[in-house]
Amino acid sequence: MNQLVYSVWLSLATTPGSESFGKLLSRFNSPEDIYNADATELAASVGSSSRDYRALCDKELLRAEEIVDFCIRKRVGITTFFDNDFPPSLKEIKNPPVLLYYRGTLPKFEDGVFISVVGTRKPTSYGRTNTFKLSRDLALSGATVVSGMAVGIDGVALAGALSADAPTVAVIGSGIDVCYPASHRRLAQQIVKAGCVMTEYAPGTKPERYNFPTRNRIISGLSSATVVMEGSEKSGSLITARRAREQGRGIYAFPGSVGNKNSEASNLLIKNGAKLITSADDIIADFSDHKPKLLNPFKLIDAPRVNMNDFLIEYKVSCVAIDDEIFKIKRPQKKERSVAEEKATVSTTEVGEQSGSLLEEKVATAFDKKILELYKRIPLGEGCAIERLMSEDCGVRDVMQGLLKLEIGGFVTMLPGERVKRK
Repeated sequence: MNQLVYSVWLSLATTPGSESFGKLLSRFNSPEDIYNADATELAASVGSSSRDYRALCDKELLRAEEIVDFCIRKRVGITTFFDNDFPPSLKEIKNPPVLLYYRGTLPKFEDGVFISVVGTRKPTSYGRTNTFKLSRDLALSGATVVSGMAVGIDGVALAGALSADAPTVAVIGSGIDVCYPASHRRLAQQIVKAGCVMTEYAPGTKPERYNFPTRNRIISGLSSATVVMEGSEKSGSLITARRAREQGRGIYAFPGSVGNKNSEASNLLIKNGAKLITSADDIIADFSDHKPKLLNPFKLIDAPRVNMNDFLIEYKVSCVAIDDEIFKIKRPQKKERSVAEEKATVSTTEVGEQSGSLLEEKVATAFDKKILELYKRIPLGEGCAIERLMSEDCGVRDVMQGLLKLEIGGFVTMLPGERVKRK
């Protein structure tokens, strides 16, 4: 029997993040030994009342064989705890994963500096801008940025690293074949080209809420240090920071304004001993002491400046800041109607046209003339291919930026197949 099948079986039989795998490792030498163990031996390891005991007693291998076959057909890599290319740092943590499914190329985890950058799904423009710059600068200096590929800070961090043409690692809380959020499919494709997307969850696993706190131990475990950019006092980024502390990793926090809800996580960490940073230089300086030559600050000096929005749009990163102007849509003031207007009637054939005109008035009030002209080019009552909206004066970047604002403003709906429709 293929040894990989036994590893996949073991990963299905033990709950991610539980103590079961660690307890089994102290008694058995391989997944095959665990598979061949009888009920008495398994009970002595994990306890007969544990939630994983019954699954470990089930010796059916069909599901594991199907997963291995799926991964071969879909070119999904699998590295197990017992393989040489498994991240050494993950072997050291409490409750390590049995295996990791991945797409892309596994980096040499023992050779480089890996920094996780995490934060809220609803950042401010301050957090978004600083996350992109910090991640880009870390990547330019030679670090590999690790994050979770969620909307908000995670996606921006990965985009920042990609903007430096550097490899990056995304750890997801679903199956390797389930892109979550779906809007980050383009981002995932770009990550796979330069680095890898990985998960401990079997193919087909949905992104359940309880998967993500468990996933966070892998993000911090892969990294020499974790940077928390923004988040509330209930932010999941604090879970990642706590995991990092338990694993003996460094913790950095980017400060924010006192009283700002999104600054609560960072400021709390700083109060409790995390190192305050204001740029990638602070992290690079720390690592130059005990890992010299791995990070080069001089690479930042001549690096070209880039437009963050260009990359967020190119990779379709979902990161609208809570203080962006597109949320502040101005509503047209009501004006008193004249007697003539009160008496006027509208035929049913005119309703559609007047409805469209009214929406155009609202768009004109909320946005500039360029976005209004873009909106007018979308026909009433039917979907329109996005490419049809482009012109000599309105290229792909202008169209995508305009449609993003119109979508969040509630004026259009994005459709499958790169199409858009008026609401």
